[in-house]
This record gives sequence, C-alpha cells and structure tokens, in this order.
Amino acid sequence: MEKWLGPCLLLSAFGFLKEFRPSEPFVTEFLVGTWKNFTVQQVMQDIYPVWTYSYLVLLFIVFIVTDLLLYKPVVVFEGISLVITWCLLIWGQGIAAMQAVEFVYAASTASKVAYSTYIYTQVPVAKFQIVTAYTKAALLTGRCFAGILGQILVATGTCDYLALNYISLGFVSCSTVIAFFLPSVSRSIYFHRRKPRERSLNDQLAQLETSNELHTYQDRDEIPSLGKLIQSLTPVEHTNQNNKCRENSVCLLFWEDFTAAFSDNYTLKWSLWWAFATCGFFQVVNYIQPLWEALDSESENVYNGGVEALHAFLGTERTAYHSALTTLAVGHLSIDWSVYGEPVIAVISLFEGAMLFVAGNTDILWITYATYIAFCLSYRILITIASSEVAKGLKRESYGFIFGFNTFLALIFQAILTLCVTDGVGLALDPQSQFKIYGGYFGVLGTIFSAMAAYNIFRNRSRVYASKKICAQHVPFGHPLIDIPAKNRVLN
Repeated sequence: MEKWLGPCLLLSAFGFLKEFRPSEPFVTEFLVGTWKNFTVQQVMQDIYPVWTYSYLVLLFIVFIVTDLLLYKPVVVFEGISLVITWCLLIWGQGIAAMQAVEFVYAASTASKVAYSTYIYTQVPVAKFQIVTAYTKAALLTGRCFAGILGQILVATGTCDYLALNYISLGFVSCSTVIAFFLPSVSRSIYFHRRKPRERSLNDQLAQLETSNELHTYQDRDEIPSLGKLIQSLTPVEHTNQNNKCRENSVCLLFWEDFTAAFSDNYTLKWSLWWAFATCGFFQVVNYIQPLWEALDSESENVYNGGVEALHAFLGTERTAYHSALTTLAVGHLSIDWSVYGEPVIAVISLFEGAMLFVAGNTDILWITYATYIAFCLSYRILITIASSEVAKGLKRESYGFIFGFNTFLALIFQAILTLCVTDGVGLALDPQSQFKIYGGYFGVLGTIFSAMAAYNIFRNRSRVYASKKICAQHVPFGHPLIDIPAKNRVLN
C-alpha cells in the first residue's frame, strides 16, 4: 500500500463517521418536542443565533491554532466537540444549555478547516486531486446516508428523535477515536513552513540524486553522504534570528497573501459575491427547519431527512463543500467567466431571491422543500464557479487563508443579518417573514450585479466604438485591414 493511502483512508473514515448524524435534520423538531418543550420563537431568537456569533469569534482563532498546532490536535478537537455537543443536546435542559450546544457546535464547525487541510501535509502534490475527492466524498456520503437512515427510522416509527440523537452520539464518538490514530504532522503553511534555504537545498539535493554526476562514481563508497552533500551546498551558518522573528514573519506572510489576493479587482469582485452569497446561504440553511416546523407542526409526515440526503448528494451542506457532480458539470462548461460572470451572477442571484420569496409566502410544505432544493442547487453551481475564479488569482499556499477570510466576511454579514432580523434584540420576525427578507437580500444582490453587468457591457461597447473611430481616422481610405462603411469614414 502506498504511504499516502493510509492517512487518506483514516481521514476519510473520520469524515464519514463525524457526518453520520441522522438526528441533525430533525434538531428543531427535537427541541420543540416533548423532550425540551421550547417554542419555535425561542429556538430561532434565543438558541440558533448563538451559533452564528460563536462561529464568527472562533473561526480566525481556530485557523491560527490549526496552523500553530500542526492540524492533528484540531482534528481531534473537532471530534471531541461533536461528542460534547450531542451530550449537551441529549442531557442538557434549559435555554442556557442549548446555547452551550450551539457554542460547542460552532467550535466544531470552525475546526473543519483542519480536516480540509490536514491531508495535504501527508501526500505529494501529484495526489492532491485524488485525496480531495476521497475526503470530500466521505463527508457527503456520510451526510447522505445519515439523512436516508434518519428518514427511514422516523417514517417507519422505528425511532423517535431522542433515539436518533443517541445514534448520532455513537457515530461521532467513533470518529473521535479514529482521529487519535491519524499520523502527526511536521510542517504547516505559516508557523512551521520550510525555510527558503531549506526548500532550495532540497531542490538541489533532488537534482543531484537524479543527475548524471552521481553515476560518475565507480564505487558505492565514493558517493557523498547526505551530510557531506549538505555541507557542500551551503555554508555552515547557525543563527537564532528566525526563532526571534517568527511571529513577525508570519504576520508578514499573512499580509503578503492578503494584499496579493485583494489588490486584484477581479478576485475582489468574486470574493465579495462569495462572502455575501455564503452569508445568505448560511442563514437560509440555519433557519429552514423552523420554517418547516411552523408550516406543518402537527403533521407526523416529516421528510426533512430525505431533503437533507438529497442536499448532501448535490453537495449543498452547511459548510459549503463542493459537490463532485456539480463541480464536474460546471468544470466542463467552456465559458469565459471574466466576460459572462456578472450576468450569470445577476440571473442566478435573482432566481435564488425568487425561490426564497416563494418559500416565505407559501403555506404548502412541499413547495418549501422544492424551493429550498432549487435555491441550494443554484447556489452550489455559482459558488463552485466563484471558488474556481477566486482560486485562479491565488497562490496555492494562500488558499486556506483567503477562503477562510471570505468565510469570516460572510459570518460578519450573517451576524448583522441575524441581529437585525432573527435575534430577540432585533425585529425577531417569524419564519415566513424572515424568508421574505432573505429573498429580498438575494434580489438586491442580483440587482447590484445586473447594474455592474450593464455598466461593463456599455463600457466595452464604447471602447470598441472609440477604437473603430480612431482606426478610421488614421488608416488610409480603402485599406484592407479595416472594413468601415464609407459614410462612417473620416478622411484626412
């Protein structure tokens, strides 16, 4: 077995088990049921907003700690956080306990950055694509199978919502055990990266190993040892300056990656849409269950699990992982997004706004299911495009930081939206009114990009007209390189 395959399989097993939580599509039903006896308003206004605020505070901290502690401890921490989350959910009572659930769950959500980046420290660059496919597929498969299992158990009356939570606790506990067996990491992107001298040295050694110079030695004993090679390539220098300046160098690396990414207007434009759209997506996914509960609180025919299973299959989960199906479909589109990106963003954003507005105005549960699926699928298509366009302007090492910063921006926007619309200190709107607001939010986003698209089309056409006019003024009459009607030519 290849060396990289072991860590990849272990991490994939961890990802599958930690996402195998059949109770998650029914959390709101559990909280408003006889087990906790909260109202929908309490869940929306007092409990769920804590996740948004906590995630915002913890995201950047966890990102720094992940790099500093070399990934594995944070992967283990994610598993432990999920175990604590479900223990509190099952045995905790009162609003304070449920707020603690949301805080710990936010910690586990923020820790997913370690899962996403750990594997790249264990495999060669040539294997990045395949290990990405394995680890993402593990997440989606676990979530999909959990939704199917939860739906079957609820629909057949085999288990109630409390029993589903015990099943979820069992699987996240197993995932935590697996996390302890992951190999440790010796390098990271910022705090423990190889020094430039060390990287160049390794490159020189690799070249020597494959060069013909090594073959000139007739005797095996004549081949220089690794230590002698190192001494011959670099002078002996011992200094503690790097240890003293590590913090400054890390800050400098962050700043360099930040300015390199956002000084490009094209990357900035797609990043802003990414942040605003992800804000709306998080808000919709967080509060769709209270909407379903408000529309059909008395019915026993709840299909949340089936809907969530379909979402996982399409790749539309809470933390915005890419779907393999969607990515493949979008990846085969031969479109110049620098030209058509803004019109596509405008149209899809307006479509998403329409779906959410319909969901906020209907009293039919199945329509909200359908509009939710349509919204998530359209979001996934466009976020895949946006992610690829942003990534084009980034260095490989800065992917995690820049997308983490975009997520941080999205959470700032979401915190403001939550405070104004959902939280008890704000408007504290009912679920249907909230979804009307979310529909308007995406409508405004679509209108802004429609205006940007119209402006750029007008500007480009003006430039073309101006270029033709200049050419007509300077190219002789009847020149074969220009074809302008005679009535429009300007003769010198």
